[in-house]
Amino acid sequence: MSEHIVGSVVALLYTSGTKSFMMGGPESGREPMRFGGQSIVEVWRHAMQCFGPSLVLCGACYAGKAVYACTNHESRLVTVEPRGKPARVTLSCTWKMPKPLDLSNHYSRVTKNRGSSAVKDFYRYFGIPNIGNLAGGPLSAPPCLLPADIRPTGLPNNNYFPFDTLEGAAALPGRFKPTPNKSVDPLPEGRKSALSKSANALTTSQVLVPKTSTSVDPLRKIDLKSALQYGTAQGYPPLYHYLRQFARENMHPNVPYANGPEIVLTCGSTDGFNKTIEALSNVWDEGHDPIEEREGIVVEEFCYMNAIQAVRPRGLNIAPITIDDEGMGASGKGGLEHVLHSWDESKGKRPHLMYTVTIGQNPTSGTLSVQRRKEIYAICSKYDVIIIEDDPYWYLQYPSANESSTAARGQTISKPSQPDEQSTNKPKSSGYPFLDSLVPSYLSVDTDGRVVRLDTFSKTVAPGCRLGWVTAQPAICERLLRITETSTQQPSGFVQSMIAEMIMGPHNPNGRGGGKDDAGWKTDGWVRWLEGLRGNYERRMQTMCGILEAGKQLVKAGRRQSMSEEWSVVDTIPMFDFVWPVGGMFVWLKLNLESHPLWKKMRHEKLSRALWIHLTTPQYLVLVAPGSLFAPTEKIREEKSYSYFRICFAAVDEDDVAPISQRFVEGCRSFWAKKEHDDIDDGMDEEVEQRMIEDIENEVEAINSIYGENTLKRGAVVAHEDYLLAIPQEDITLRLSIPTQYPNVGLQIAAVDSVGSTTRKGYGTLVLEIARGVLQENFTPGQVCIFDLLQELEQRLIQDSTTHDVQDTESPQDNISAEIEPPVETPAPPQWTLSATVTEKKSVFIAQACAIHSTSEAQAAITHLLSTDKRASKATHNINAYRIRTLVDGHGVIYQDCDDDGEDAAGGRLLKLLQIMDVWNVLVVVSRWYGGVKLGPARFGIINAVARDAIIATGYPKPHR
Repeated sequence: MSEHIVGSVVALLYTSGTKSFMMGGPESGREPMRFGGQSIVEVWRHAMQCFGPSLVLCGACYAGKAVYACTNHESRLVTVEPRGKPARVTLSCTWKMPKPLDLSNHYSRVTKNRGSSAVKDFYRYFGIPNIGNLAGGPLSAPPCLLPADIRPTGLPNNNYFPFDTLEGAAALPGRFKPTPNKSVDPLPEGRKSALSKSANALTTSQVLVPKTSTSVDPLRKIDLKSALQYGTAQGYPPLYHYLRQFARENMHPNVPYANGPEIVLTCGSTDGFNKTIEALSNVWDEGHDPIEEREGIVVEEFCYMNAIQAVRPRGLNIAPITIDDEGMGASGKGGLEHVLHSWDESKGKRPHLMYTVTIGQNPTSGTLSVQRRKEIYAICSKYDVIIIEDDPYWYLQYPSANESSTAARGQTISKPSQPDEQSTNKPKSSGYPFLDSLVPSYLSVDTDGRVVRLDTFSKTVAPGCRLGWVTAQPAICERLLRITETSTQQPSGFVQSMIAEMIMGPHNPNGRGGGKDDAGWKTDGWVRWLEGLRGNYERRMQTMCGILEAGKQLVKAGRRQSMSEEWSVVDTIPMFDFVWPVGGMFVWLKLNLESHPLWKKMRHEKLSRALWIHLTTPQYLVLVAPGSLFAPTEKIREEKSYSYFRICFAAVDEDDVAPISQRFVEGCRSFWAKKEHDDIDDGMDEEVEQRMIEDIENEVEAINSIYGENTLKRGAVVAHEDYLLAIPQEDITLRLSIPTQYPNVGLQIAAVDSVGSTTRKGYGTLVLEIARGVLQENFTPGQVCIFDLLQELEQRLIQDSTTHDVQDTESPQDNISAEIEPPVETPAPPQWTLSATVTEKKSVFIAQACAIHSTSEAQAAITHLLSTDKRASKATHNINAYRIRTLVDGHGVIYQDCDDDGEDAAGGRLLKLLQIMDVWNVLVVVSRWYGGVKLGPARFGIINAVARDAIIATGYPKPHR
């Protein structure tokens, strides 16, 4: 029976056992149709999730052999003929699509509090003809703008703008040769970019934006008078109106919610992402907010790190999702369903945001199929997750990749399916075969209105434009508009007017648009330009991947001898592998380091780094992006990232793609020929490496001088890299991996090395997780961080209420007050005790300590020292710290403070020494005379050593109890 009816959806519903239905609906006054025990609305929602946006309503009548289906645009009655050729009759009624869901529960607190413009009732007066405008607002308001978008700002007079015109030479839309939408370009020259052949040899046109346009239509008026003036937050009206129409009718003609999406222009995708994150997430501060308020975001396990760097300071949990050749995984261990279903709420709320690049994913080049999108969308709908779809490479989809992979390897890639391959109910066309051939956006399955899409001109015009737009349901765009009003206000008027004039063309004789006749590219020309760009990048991809495919294995020829014969033998050693990219600008290379002769002799990440540096040497001069740049978490960076390189075929000149790709292959071959550790260059000569090793040893000495011997010591796994860190006041030791490049390269906290017998179960793992988080937040390349790690870790453990109270229960600290200063008389001159003088590489150190009982005594003692000790007054640094504990009116009062005096972090470390020694009512001043040679972290060890010497000389002053 199914072959006689129109649409696989209808066939599926028929098999559910329904034999009849009654037409009706909310507007007919009749009862809603029932279908298999479900209302027609429920059936519709199920059909939408399974079969896409082309079918909104469906039903079947077996007895009458009729099928009723409603598309996005009209209702149809289909009668089944005996020959199986249905006749269609259009009905008069049309079923309305649902409204997008109200997602305001996900708005941040600040976003919820943003109100509309206070002058929304004021804007209508701007449109009064010939009104003398002294309000400072716009003279007219385009009808496409929201009332709240009109603001009576103080407008400067446009006659004083120094620019009379804005002009430039622009390409003709057909400058580059496109590639076919569904097959490999058969022409031999297809491997090189080419200009399109044309009877007219011209490839450029002039674009000119005049000072003033005579057009009275604000949606067509393109001139500097309006473009350079204060504008509207939605964007320059002509460009906003054009892009809105292009997005709704050409890019996303099948968005399945009522009235379709809205757009807001942005200063590029990064700006759009930041505003979306601001609108949909709250800032969380570990030291201030409860863990149950911490929000989260899911991302691909390798992703665009600018997004991570934007959300991490806001305190969001970052939850990576496993990926495959297509992109983000929906099911299986580590897939989206698994991560959301098994979310540990002790880490915070289940993530309600997803950030994803679905076409030519950066860095992996994965392209998500329609079917995978439906699966992921259903999961997001189930767990109420908003999808932030960043799609700068949407136009760069390469049909030839699958055929090339098949030809080279005899196996296909996961081919992204098109909507028309999923059902005989074809979606509405964009009007352009090229756009119809592209895998559609998440917006095409967005029945709930939970997709926020980011688009940009960075890859289609130029990154310096800083121009893009957000497409989402109107309610979300309205909130983004409010954010824009008080931040960027709108993108650059120069850029908006030039783009508008080039594509739309002038509506004024003084202007000149792109194209041969100066009338603008129009949509036809814009799409043709995109086709040409795709063609050029696709040919580059084919060139690079062809060379990588031929060179990915190291071929070794030799001879082997048996008892009676000698054989010629050819061995192949795989050096790397990759998936032919179906979209984007990158090839994601997986290194097969296991096949390298030194795999078992050195650390794997060091081997990967050595290959990276080897490729940059003069013989090869190739720079690739290491996988560590794209790891969203420390765990992924440590465990996986060293196995990957990202290679970009877009940035270099066309003629350089092939030779640079070949140099990459040759560099890998020569690297795989290295069999001894001494042959590996990790980027440092022996002198530099030895100096860095000394710096590490100096920091070990400094840490141990503060916290006690053996706080930080060498391990026994790998020389120069393995260290053990005993956590102060905890019976737990962590294993650190400190590379010789530290602190230019970050250290790693590898594991818990040991846990005391009295430590509660699971506490060691907790300390490990907290320590890794502290390290990730605080490490800065070039700066030592172990001391800061210990200090911050100590505070985090106290805040977590997981450490024992180590304070003296007999001390009066429970009644601390920093507001009461004890009354003191003018202090007598302090009695200083001195340490021994230490000289190290021409720098001289000496410490002096004295007893004090108030902050005023401390300041007076420092003043006295610097005024009476001429040598100290001439020191490069006078680092000091003090601690005071006393009784005032029966209340326990403590004071403690420190001063670096220009020696970064030295004061805090000196104060930490006082705390560890548990000394009170003492001031210590360490003077350093700099000798011209930097000591690095070793200086902290010397500072604390002389300070300890001076403090001991004071007799350990004890507090008054």
